[in-house]
Amino acid sequence: MTKPFDTTLKDLLNVFAVDWADWLGPRIGLSADLEVEPLDVDLSTVQMSADKAFRLRPPAEGILHIEPQASWDGGFPGRLLRYSALLHDRYGGPVYSIALLLRPEANALDITGVVSRKRHDGHEYHRFEYFVVKVWELHVEPLMASGLGALPLVLLTDEAEGRLGTLVDRIDERMRAEHVPDARRIFLLTCGYIQLGLRYTEVEILHAYTRVRGMKESSTYQAILEEGRVEGEIKGEIKGIEKGQAIGLLKGEQNSLLIILRDRFGEVPAEIESRILAVTEAARLQHAILRAIRISSIDDLEL
Repeated sequence: MTKPFDTTLKDLLNVFAVDWADWLGPRIGLSADLEVEPLDVDLSTVQMSADKAFRLRPPAEGILHIEPQASWDGGFPGRLLRYSALLHDRYGGPVYSIALLLRPEANALDITGVVSRKRHDGHEYHRFEYFVVKVWELHVEPLMASGLGALPLVLLTDEAEGRLGTLVDRIDERMRAEHVPDARRIFLLTCGYIQLGLRYTEVEILHAYTRVRGMKESSTYQAILEEGRVEGEIKGEIKGIEKGQAIGLLKGEQNSLLIILRDRFGEVPAEIESRILAVTEAARLQHAILRAIRISSIDDLEL
């Protein structure tokens, strides 16, 4: 799966594990009140790492395995099979594997929910079944009523097209009504912002977010726009977006991270600033930005 979208989904799954289990449970024949325990799924002995897996707590049993996918991958079904077998071998079963397709570009004819292997005579000797969730086909209202952790997926549905600003505003209003702490609210809004890059241009994304009261009030968000993402002023509509070259984008991500750290912790130590400016991969900086929103100490920053 393409980063930084991969990183964003993993962070959402980590922070809001219960929300995702409650949302996905009924889709795979389980109850909507699952209790789960995150697992470390680095299957390093075979140089493989599944995206996210949870142990189901009693009365349910087994492993809930979620694999988000943003782009076409001809080996995806076979990889799901291998992950399922390895998870079963390490943790026991049953294993509920879910292919979470984030956009139509991730779909393929062989993503059917079944991997069937046959002999030359046509006899099936191995059969693996998994669940397929196509996010773009989901309906907005059931997702809006789900747990907070699944809310960013609302913006990737076909039904969201043409009303992104309204939906982002509704997501923000719900979190405010439920008194979600600001750090967590901004984290979820930022995840949605990043995920929208799977389907929309930066102009469309920024236009949707500048209509949201919560983001307009965020000094961090405004600073990000001014430092690296926008040329010109925003007065009712976006007048210019910094497209730039790769170097300009990298500089914007570095500045965004520094702004968030200064906004949360004050002065950034010179050693940490030097480390940030030395990073040359935008995906690593995106991951650090998401972490910076949630860490309790600047020393916990991971680069």
